[in-house]
Amino acid sequence: MPLNNVIREKRKEAGLTQEEIADYLGVSAPAVSKWEKGSTSPDITLLPALARLLKIDINTLLCFDTEPDKEEVNRICKEIVDVIHKNGFEAGFLLTLEKIREYPTCGHFVHTAAVLLDGAMLMTAMSPGDKMKYSSQIISLYEQAAKYGDEQTCRQTNFMLASYYTRMGETDKAQKLLDLLPEQSAIDKRPLLAEILITQGKTEKAGELLERRLLMAVQEIQVLLMKLSDIALKEGNSQDATKISERSAKLAELFCLQEYDTYVAPLQTAIDQQNVSESITLLSSMLTSLIHPGELDNFFLYRHIPMPSQTKEIRKKMIKVILSELEDSDKYSYLYSNEEFGELIKRFQSVSMK
Repeated sequence: MPLNNVIREKRKEAGLTQEEIADYLGVSAPAVSKWEKGSTSPDITLLPALARLLKIDINTLLCFDTEPDKEEVNRICKEIVDVIHKNGFEAGFLLTLEKIREYPTCGHFVHTAAVLLDGAMLMTAMSPGDKMKYSSQIISLYEQAAKYGDEQTCRQTNFMLASYYTRMGETDKAQKLLDLLPEQSAIDKRPLLAEILITQGKTEKAGELLERRLLMAVQEIQVLLMKLSDIALKEGNSQDATKISERSAKLAELFCLQEYDTYVAPLQTAIDQQNVSESITLLSSMLTSLIHPGELDNFFLYRHIPMPSQTKEIRKKMIKVILSELEDSDKYSYLYSNEEFGELIKRFQSVSMK
């Protein structure tokens, strides 16, 4: 709670008026009013007397011993998301830093804010230089969260940092952080919890719980298949890489993932092989699937999972991000001289602007 709110709330709890506070401290009533509005703050020499008058200690007055609860963290994060949507990533990023300065030692909040920025950055088209700048600052936030967070927060943060360091090629740093994590996760309580919910007749909640776990498991398998395909390519075994990618696409179809997901692994294989025609075909199919997607809640496997609002806008942002990467990333340089690739970029750029 900001200082002005503390003064106002504690004054009311103590049954004092602004005039009485002013008289006791030897200041004017308008000065106290300005404190409570947040336009000015009490002189530092008045803080001990003000705290005693409000029947609190200095730490409580200055909010040194308070941290945001779950509801407050959710409120702040929603505020940040709204600012990003309305005014862009930079504005949301600056607001996040401002909020973190209010609670610099709350590891959970700093971690949550860093994850939010991480995800928002992925959904924002920006230059490689800007990505590098923001990534370095987000890494600093993760390090701050790891320093002040509880055991669970530290584990989550160390995993995120290890992912960052791996992408940056700093594998020694990543390995040290991964060594701090347990080899096996805790027992998954969700199946048992779902059974209890079913017994209580709460089938909607049980269905959503299990469907989210299923979706997560399928996505985890997809990641493993992509890594195995990458290993096969690095070992010079393109035939096995193709077979693994094909199974990844079938898995996405079998478990009713978005059509977009069926192209991810085959596209990665085509990129690694620098197969121009296959890459362009898959990119076209992938981007088209974002324009005319099948909705997740229309599939029987995930009928209890509510779809997020603004799905259309989110997909437009995804198209812009993909196009930005296609134009800026060196891994697509083998396509730049291809006329069909240039036409694909122009076609979907016009679509994303509608």
